[in-house]
Amino acid sequence: MSSHIFNIGSRVFSCFTSSASSSLRQGFPVLSTVPARAASKKSGGAIRNKIGRTKPKYRGLKATDGAFVHKGDVLATQFELKYYPGENVSIDASNTLRAAYDGVVVYSTEVLNPYPDSPLYEHVQNGSFLQRRFLNIIPTPLHGKFRLVSET
Repeated sequence: MSSHIFNIGSRVFSCFTSSASSSLRQGFPVLSTVPARAASKKSGGAIRNKIGRTKPKYRGLKATDGAFVHKGDVLATQFELKYYPGENVSIDASNTLRAAYDGVVVYSTEVLNPYPDSPLYEHVQNGSFLQRRFLNIIPTPLHGKFRLVSET
């Protein structure tokens, strides 16, 4: 009895030949169906560069100049401070500008007056004027919707 190892595709088979089986099969080796060794799972490659696969963030202005917005509506989404919050506009941790009251959106360009702890404070104290874009909300005037009904 002799053994041989055959490669068929990516699988390795062992075969055993004997004098009885060779006489029955006319000299052809008998292949066993048990593979000698196979991979337990496919190896997956690591994705290191995700260029072209990131989802767009759709940042920018969401409300146009002169548009009516409600309280809590998003006015602008931004990565850094491209647009500054003006009157009746709130800002959150991700620099998203939201309307603090119902009203009309007004864009304006104003001279920046930073706080003393700001890194821009030194530039302003040296005499430079920093102009930035501000988003403001002009609130709608409140009308008396209730009237006093006399008790009779």
